[in-house]
Amino acid sequence: MSHGSDSTPLEAVGKGILAGAAGTAVMTGYQLAIAKLRGSGSSSAPAEVGKRIIEGVLGREVPDDRMNSLNNAMHVAYGTSWGPIYGIAQSSLRLPALHHGVLFGALVWGASLVELPALRIAPPIWETPPPEAALDLSYHLVYGLAVAAAYAVLDR
Repeated sequence: MSHGSDSTPLEAVGKGILAGAAGTAVMTGYQLAIAKLRGSGSSSAPAEVGKRIIEGVLGREVPDDRMNSLNNAMHVAYGTSWGPIYGIAQSSLRLPALHHGVLFGALVWGASLVELPALRIAPPIWETPPPEAALDLSYHLVYGLAVAAAYAVLDR
């Protein structure tokens, strides 16, 4: 298997999948810790997206008692699915992991600011209280940095 800048696109995608999964795990841990400190629950946005896909595309109803499992599955699938994008970009650009991780986390956050309001699952950013927007950004920066760190380890 090739190393560093010698990675093939397929190797970069494979490393990206693993890095995306690792980043999602770190982000989830951070989100759960913050939720515990605040005495709040986790976001149901991933489950709402999954429910729209299942009901709208597949025409199957999602029972309420399955929403928590769907939430977890969609959260992991979404976070992991961004990993290959990171892998291809990093294997091409070779940016320092810290810089690329921050940029990547901000990119994923930016995507959510478009996707979730478009689906009417979350308000647009200008209607979000600044402390909540900052917290959401922090989740995504942690994710981006964790993806970058995991990818750097895998790419040695």
